[in-house]
Amino acid sequence: MVDHVEQGVNAPARARDDSRASGRFAERAWEWCLEHALLFPIVALFLGTIVSSLPHELVSDSWFAIFGGHEIAHHGLPGTDNIAVWSHGRHWVDQQWLGQLLLYGLYAAGGVKLALLGHAAAVGSAFMLAIAFARWRGASIRAICWLALPAIFLLIWGGWAARAQSFAFALFVGVVWLLVADARSPSRRVFLVFPILLLWANIHGSAATGALLVVLAGLTYGVERRRRPWRAWLPRTAVLCIVPIACLFASPYALSLPGYYRHILLNPGFRDFIVEWRPTAPDFQTSPFYLLAFLAVWLVGKRSDRLRPLEQVLLAVTILMGLQTMRMVVWFALVALMLLPAALDGVLKPNTAAMRYQLLNRALIAVSIAGVLTTLVAVSARSNSWLGRDYPPQALDAVRRVELAHPGVKLFANEQYSDWLLLKVPELRGRIAFDIRFELVSKQRLIQLVNARRQVEGWRRTVAPYGLFVLKKGPDSLLAKGLLRSRGARRLYRGHGVIVISRPVVRNER
Repeated sequence: MVDHVEQGVNAPARARDDSRASGRFAERAWEWCLEHALLFPIVALFLGTIVSSLPHELVSDSWFAIFGGHEIAHHGLPGTDNIAVWSHGRHWVDQQWLGQLLLYGLYAAGGVKLALLGHAAAVGSAFMLAIAFARWRGASIRAICWLALPAIFLLIWGGWAARAQSFAFALFVGVVWLLVADARSPSRRVFLVFPILLLWANIHGSAATGALLVVLAGLTYGVERRRRPWRAWLPRTAVLCIVPIACLFASPYALSLPGYYRHILLNPGFRDFIVEWRPTAPDFQTSPFYLLAFLAVWLVGKRSDRLRPLEQVLLAVTILMGLQTMRMVVWFALVALMLLPAALDGVLKPNTAAMRYQLLNRALIAVSIAGVLTTLVAVSARSNSWLGRDYPPQALDAVRRVELAHPGVKLFANEQYSDWLLLKVPELRGRIAFDIRFELVSKQRLIQLVNARRQVEGWRRTVAPYGLFVLKKGPDSLLAKGLLRSRGARRLYRGHGVIVISRPVVRNER
């Protein structure tokens, strides 16, 4: 009874203490916001650009990820392909099955709109985590702002498409954060990279990049301590060098993954036929990459004291990866945003005129938050047809009409539309020539595809078995003109860059 009375007497005091604590937290949070006011428009610029451009981020890889998740949800994990003609019977290692399932889950819950917003949230969280790391690393807000602008361009360019890789960016930042923190102050927390890699290994093949960075961290740790007794560094180095490789194979496809990674990473056909796998040649679009790369090299030479050996290794390796292939540029952009601001502070003149204008700071915060919220509301209010405007329903209707009139007709579609068509018209399963999974298509088939698009001799034999074509204006324009010259060919739809053509199947065509 006495205890209940005391609790009743003390309740108002506890309530006042809780109120004061929440008030102090809100006050500290507002002070933090005012201190970081310049970062708000930077983050708003990135998020606003990503969200407002969502229709352009719905690409062939997006539909493949959604369709792949649909296949897993309804048929289980695939093993042998029975979806496309050119890859029928080939062993299919769906390494990124979990990323596909995540994207399909969003699609099933809220349509293509929720799937795209989930992609934007994943990419945006990686960007904000990278900035948070730079501040934790001791970088000034001014240096972060300078480096954020070219990094934003590269991140938007490299992370533009909504696909399974979207969920890997934040995991990459987490791995780099743990490795750099350990290089500066070794602790057991670095072993948290292993569960991250386990998750990443089932989301996207870029987990190989994360494993490589962990191995390099282990080697760097050993090299730095090589003069000490081996018991002081060898066990830890061995763990950091061996376990990450093992993590890559913690998958339902464990036994098939060695061949998968070898085929993906060392496939010469990708560089010949897929643009994003080609080396990063200097041009206007890649100029921010070369700017950041030259800046990184200069800062390492000028202020190496501000970058730990591991940080220098991470910069060097990601630069080389970015030079090797365009799709790797995004990893260097994240590393540069995380590591270079602290080094840049070493060469910038001290800024004694830092922003102390409370009214301006408040305005920057308010305008940035309002801009992002307005963009989110505006995009959320738009219809799914606006988001999928490059995939017009009229083209789907034309395909369905032909499929109903001629059951069993085979379809030859541009890779941008193939998985979209498979998702929307399931009856096409097993009758479509190919889809975006070029890793399952032989090099000979890829050459035939290129020859058909260029109207090289023999192209008619390649398309002879197909009576329905969904082509893309531009890359398939020559092919469309050649098909329309065929006897009985009809153009059923043309618009939004899509060309739908039907024709009688020609036997023994040369």
